Amino acid sequence: MSWKASLLPTRSYLTILIGFLIGFGIVLYVEKHMPPVVEEKAGYTLSKDFPPLPQRRDLTFDEAVWARVAWQYFVNNTQLTGLANAQDQRPYTSLWDTGSYLMALIAARQLDIVPEDEFDQRISKTLTALSLLPLLPTGVPGSWYHTQTLAMIVDPEQQEATTGSAVDMGRLLVPLTLLVWRYPEHAAQVQEVLSQWNLSALFESSTPSTASSIQVSHWDLTTSQNRSGYGFRLYTAGMLRMVSPSAGIAVSQPPEGIKLVQIDGYAIPSDGFRKGVNQDAPTIITLPYVLTGLELGFDSRSAEFAWRIVRIQQSLHKATGNYTSVNTDYAEQAPDFIAALPGQQPVQDATVSRSDQEPVRLLSTRSAFGWYALFRNAWSESLRAQAGPLLEPGKGWYEGYSGNQNVNQTLSADTNAVVLESLSYIAHGQMLCLACVSPSPMPMTDRNKGVLP
Repeated sequence: MSWKASLLPTRSYLTILIGFLIGFGIVLYVEKHMPPVVEEKAGYTLSKDFPPLPQRRDLTFDEAVWARVAWQYFVNNTQLTGLANAQDQRPYTSLWDTGSYLMALIAARQLDIVPEDEFDQRISKTLTALSLLPLLPTGVPGSWYHTQTLAMIVDPEQQEATTGSAVDMGRLLVPLTLLVWRYPEHAAQVQEVLSQWNLSALFESSTPSTASSIQVSHWDLTTSQNRSGYGFRLYTAGMLRMVSPSAGIAVSQPPEGIKLVQIDGYAIPSDGFRKGVNQDAPTIITLPYVLTGLELGFDSRSAEFAWRIVRIQQSLHKATGNYTSVNTDYAEQAPDFIAALPGQQPVQDATVSRSDQEPVRLLSTRSAFGWYALFRNAWSESLRAQAGPLLEPGKGWYEGYSGNQNVNQTLSADTNAVVLESLSYIAHGQMLCLACVSPSPMPMTDRNKGVLP
């Protein structure tokens, strides 16, 4: 039999083999000519030792007393206009501090410190005051206002001209969003306030708009902006992205990327450097991470940075036996930013170890309560205990201990609001949480467990 005759019975097998080879060749061609796939890891992976977030529980008797002391600050400092003073008996405020007051009021209502009728009255008066604020030529509120006259004023600390602040607005939008969602009877008044403000002016346009497109914008932070660090951007981005269709793109663009500084082996966002005894020391700002956890809930990035800051402070305690923080919290009001242009991250990158610096040791009341609520361990319990003497019955909670370990006797809306929010977090979870909403105030049988003193 010839070889041609032998091939005839196997023609079907040969067809299958040839088809397979052709297909394999096509696959190789496509893979060779396709653009390369680059794997990009977005966000941050949580450390292996990141602890489970704590479960809700009833407040103890002492915690309930602490909450009432914090609320007393706002009882003493709420003006007839409906606004609360940013500092004790000093009649000025900002959008940030007004946001703190509203968050304190919501937390006090959740803890059943403030009755429903008083809560509604206070909310209504504050929203009315916001609707009456004089605006900048751009149509947005200024930085500072007189709480008795509602007049726009210059910075009471730095005497600078008033400007708008996207970050301060982001802070205020947190309680306004809470009111619309959890207290819908105030939603119409919230909408009336927001409709008067040109919130798009908080962002600077980077591309022209056309009849069929929307401008893509970016952050417009002025030189007087006190809270332009990465943590504050991370905290307020969630609220600001709802301002306009293009706002989400604007707030998700970091100004110049994230600049990190390493302290004791932990890399955290760099917020500049402050003058130390022997050399400049890095500024560590905790407030935006504390507020993110208490109000909005952590994502992987904010959770990881918060935990690294905690680990740095724990490292200090292990090395020195001291529970105080390093350059923490007080820098928020007047941070030292090292940047060539306004609104940019500091360009310096450094590695700092404990032996390289002479730390300025501070203890911040709001940081102590924030970590006490978010990370419940022996360290945070002891840190909160160190803040115990900072309570002033009938007035509120002092800011903390200063560098010389003397009590900083400033009483502020921000600090007392964080105390209330921290205690509300312990009892009810984060403020913006669908699964954390209680259907009604806690019954009297449960109140006897320690929610009320």
